[in-house]
Amino acid sequence: MRIAIIENGTVARIILAGPDWQEVFPDVVGVESETANVGDAYESGLFHPPAAPPPGEAELMAYAADLRWRIETGGITVAGTSVRTDEKSQAKISGAVILLTADQTIGAIDWEAQPGVWVSLDAATMQAIGVAVGRHVQACFTALKAVQEAITAGEIVSFEQIDAADWPANG
Repeated sequence: MRIAIIENGTVARIILAGPDWQEVFPDVVGVESETANVGDAYESGLFHPPAAPPPGEAELMAYAADLRWRIETGGITVAGTSVRTDEKSQAKISGAVILLTADQTIGAIDWEAQPGVWVSLDAATMQAIGVAVGRHVQACFTALKAVQEAITAGEIVSFEQIDAADWPANG
């Protein structure tokens, strides 16, 4: 039979023994179990795997950077209209703002706001969208900087704290 040897509420080792194992080890606390593993906690007759170690600084930094990217590229709402903010859309918005600023003979441009949804945008509207997207992107990086500084300082030690940080909203 498989016996989990319990020390201080934790499985210290596993032994294979016959039914008279307690005669051989009279001062040992053991529980028959086919599933217990060394390191498991033993409480109220149940085995529980040990808690996962907290994430390290590198894991927290990577998680924060990924969250920043997901928020940055998740879109925003500008004047009641959804605007895509993925990297390709950011580049196209910047290009449209430059075009309308540089060539003032163009009154408006056709723009696919969302798949299959077309709008005509003048220079002022396009510039407002560009500024809003730029501010959103910058706010994402500002939030990431604050989170990374808090991670380095030991003030943020969990993924949940990163999620709860002051990130800009998507819309």
